Amino acid sequence: MPHVRFSPLNDFLAQMRARIAFVFAVAATTLWILAVGGYVDALGGLNALAGLPPSSLMVVIASATGPLAALWLVMAVLEQRRALGDFARRMGEMTAQNRQSLQQAEVQARTLMQLQAEASRTQALETRRLALQDMAASAGVLAERLGVMDREAANAAWMRYGAGDVYVFVQSFLSFAVSHPDIAERMAEAVSRDAVAGAALAAFVRRYERLASITNDKLAAEIFDDGALGRAFRLFKSADEQAARMLAPASAEASLASEASSPDVGADAPDDDLFARRRLANLSERLQAAEPAT
Repeated sequence: MPHVRFSPLNDFLAQMRARIAFVFAVAATTLWILAVGGYVDALGGLNALAGLPPSSLMVVIASATGPLAALWLVMAVLEQRRALGDFARRMGEMTAQNRQSLQQAEVQARTLMQLQAEASRTQALETRRLALQDMAASAGVLAERLGVMDREAANAAWMRYGAGDVYVFVQSFLSFAVSHPDIAERMAEAVSRDAVAGAALAAFVRRYERLASITNDKLAAEIFDDGALGRAFRLFKSADEQAARMLAPASAEASLASEASSPDVGADAPDDDLFARRRLANLSERLQAAEPAT
């Protein structure tokens, strides 16, 4: 049969153990009062006490009440000590609870900071992944437009990119640059004639510069700068700058040609007054010629 604990009974027994001194004092006081009453009856009752001299009466009263006063004085001291002990115990429990609450708050704050740091790292990794994917798409478009790789090779490159090779597109340009040192000039000439390739080239350059600016890890920055992405960025950056220089004179010539082909409205505009006078003169001559001879 399982052991059953009766909490109310245990609480009552604990309170009785704490109050055992008080119960003993009450019992001792009761017995003392009964003893004093028996002693007074033996002397002849209250009438006999009234007939005693004042000094003897004071002695009897002091003898009857003195032990009780001493007993309850001791009980008061013991009760005060017990109350102080109970208060100290409760204060200790409150202190322990406060300390535990502070520890829990510190743990929660530390956990929250860790979660925020983890969320920041996750967001940074996701942003880096999107940037690398966009750079790969720009490099893929540029490779197809410039003929560095055909459509089948581009499809195979995307499969390799999905498998984890994020440098597959820029590596094709780097491999092509080994046998063609003037690839930057060729790329500049090609993208100056192809707006789609020029946009892809400029997008790759911007994404790399932005990615390098937000990378706080020195090791990652060194890997980007010394790796295939960094070398491809320097190649694309040179081609983009050369293409911008090639497009600048053409834009200036087109602007001058458009200005030259536009009519000068102020120079060719006829004088309205002179034109009106000429029309009136012609009309007057026709009228005079049409008049009959007299």
